[in-house]
Amino acid sequence: MKNRELKFKTKFWRDVAARLPVEVRSRHAADLQRAERVELALDRAIEAFVRVKAALGRTFNTPRGAH
Repeated sequence: MKNRELKFKTKFWRDVAARLPVEVRSRHAADLQRAERVELALDRAIEAFVRVKAALGRTFNTPRGAH
């Protein structure tokens, strides 16, 4: 798989793929893409948790730092 065929959404993972030697890049491409998807999913889950926590805090009027 050539480097131009690798699609990454984040600069970090594009840089990681670019730094791999050409002869091993295709071997690890799927792992790198999977790692990026896991990272992005984890970011979304954390953002959702923070929003839910804030909404619950507003709903029950919990003072910030009470816990």
